[in-house]
Amino acid sequence: MKDSLRSSSFNRFKTNPSSYIAIGIMGGLFLIISMLIAFIYPSLLLVTVPLIGLPFLFASHIASYYLQINQPVTFSAFLRYYYGFFRTQFRSSFRGIISFLKSLIFYFISVLIASLVFVIIFTNQYGSLFTDTLKDFAYSYLYSMDATYEDLIAIMNANDGMLLTFIFYVSAFGIPLAMLAFIYFISFSSISIYYRTNVAFAAPPLLRMSISNTYATHRRNMRKDWFSLNWPILALSFLGMAGFAILDILVIKRIDLLPAFVMVGGVATLVFYLPFYFTNMEVIYKKYEMNFREGNQKAIEDVLKKIQNSIDLSEEEKRSLEQSLQGQSDDNEE
Repeated sequence: MKDSLRSSSFNRFKTNPSSYIAIGIMGGLFLIISMLIAFIYPSLLLVTVPLIGLPFLFASHIASYYLQINQPVTFSAFLRYYYGFFRTQFRSSFRGIISFLKSLIFYFISVLIASLVFVIIFTNQYGSLFTDTLKDFAYSYLYSMDATYEDLIAIMNANDGMLLTFIFYVSAFGIPLAMLAFIYFISFSSISIYYRTNVAFAAPPLLRMSISNTYATHRRNMRKDWFSLNWPILALSFLGMAGFAILDILVIKRIDLLPAFVMVGGVATLVFYLPFYFTNMEVIYKKYEMNFREGNQKAIEDVLKKIQNSIDLSEEEKRSLEQSLQGQSDDNEE
C-alpha cells in the first residue's frame, strides 16, 4: 500500500512537473522569507510565520490541488489562495498555536540536555572561570534584588563573551528537535485542508467535529502513511540546520547568529522536496477521503443527539432538523 501511495504521488507529479516545481519553489521562498527575520529580531517570528509562512504554505497546498482539475495557477490566483487561509473555513488548518506549544516542549527538553552537555564542554575548556561566571549570573538573575539588566549583560559579555557564547550554543542546539516537531505537527494537521476545500458549506463547530472524528479514528494509519511518504522532508530540514550551523561556526563565525542560521537552514532545504510533498499530501487525503465523510456523518449524528436530548422536539421537527443537517452533509460531499 505504501508503494502504491508513493507511485500514485509520483504519477500525479509527472502530469505537470514544471508547475509542481514552480509551486514548490514559490512556497519554499515564502517560508524562507518568513524565517529571515530571525537574523534581525527573532521574536518577530511569532508574527511572520503565522502571517507569511503558513498562509503561503496553505496557498501552495491549494494551488497544487487545483492542478489536478486542470485549473491554471497564476500569481494572482496564488495570492487569492493566500487570503483564503484567513477564512473561517480554513482556520486551524495547521493547528498553528497548538503545534507551536507542543513543539516548545521539545525545545525545553532539548535546551535542558544541551545545557548539561555544554556545561561539561565549557568547564573542560575554561575551568573554574566558566563555573564561577555561571554561578554569578545565576545568583544575580535569581536572587539579587539589586542586579540590573546592565549588570546581567556585563556578566554575559565578560571574558570575551564566554557566557553569551554558551547561551547561543545552547539556544541553537535546542532548536532542531523542536523545529522538526513543529514541521511534523503542522504538516500532519494540514491533511484536513483538502477536506475543507471540498466542503461547500459547514458551520465551523461541525467542520471541526468532522475532522476530529476522522483523526481520532484513523490517526495511527494516517501517521504511518505520512512518515512513509514525507520522511525526506524531516531529513532535509535536519541536514539544512546542521549545514547552516557548520557554515556559521566555520565560515561566517558569528556565534550570535547561530540560532538564526539553524532556523533558516531548517526551511531552506525544504525547497528541494516541496514539489513532491504536495502530491504526497494529496494522495494521503484521497486514501482517507471517505473516512472524512464518515467523520462528517458521525458529527451530524452527534449534533442531532445533543439537540434531541436537550430540546423536546416533535417528530416532525426532528425530521426537519435531520434533513437540514443531512442536506449540509450532501453539499459537503459534492
